[in-house]
Amino acid sequence: MLPAGLKELLVLQERDMRRVQAERNLAAIPREREAVHGKIAAHRQAIEAARDRVNEVELRRKALEQTLASLEDQLQRFKGQQLMVKKNDEYQALTHEIEQTEAKISETEESEIEALYEVDSVKAEVAEIEKARLAEIAAEEEQLKRIDEREANLKAALEQACREVEEARKPVDPALLRRYDQLAKTIGLPVIVPLSGQKCGGCHLKVSAGVDSEARKGTEIVTCDNCTRILFIE
Repeated sequence: MLPAGLKELLVLQERDMRRVQAERNLAAIPREREAVHGKIAAHRQAIEAARDRVNEVELRRKALEQTLASLEDQLQRFKGQQLMVKKNDEYQALTHEIEQTEAKISETEESEIEALYEVDSVKAEVAEIEKARLAEIAAEEEQLKRIDEREANLKAALEQACREVEEARKPVDPALLRRYDQLAKTIGLPVIVPLSGQKCGGCHLKVSAGVDSEARKGTEIVTCDNCTRILFIE
């Protein structure tokens, strides 16, 4: 048996809690959307970082190419000078320069070949990274679409919940409604909770014997003497 007016108040509370839940779900949408955008940004950064690696090895290869061209020009100059000198010591000195330059050319050519292999290897690796990351981005963009759809549904659900709350407030006794509103404002929903085993269903503390006895009579509105929530016996 419920006290007069409590049944209507319980209906109001049930609808109010649906409204509050819809508000909370809707409030969480921007954070969800931001998290997805963060993931997309991270995937794009990973793609850019991978592309930067290709640029780095390409730059190294081009630098080796330029070094090789410079060494070959230098070799040709030494050989040309060698044809023009008449003194043996100058000829031997140029021979030494030519040998050193040829050694550097050989070493640079090996490095250039290694760089070419590295470029191909890194490009293949980056292609795989891009493929995987672009797939992840596509999946996250689909998630954004689902979030947009859920947001629209939640807005509609919240509007419906607000209408139902307004309808549920109409039959409630004005004095009880003021009391309900004040409790909802100060301690939050639910403000009407069951009493079981002499314990409040809100704060879970034991109520006094007098409160327990009055609640069981079901004739008057009874509140918890610890948290002030309205109590009822299921």
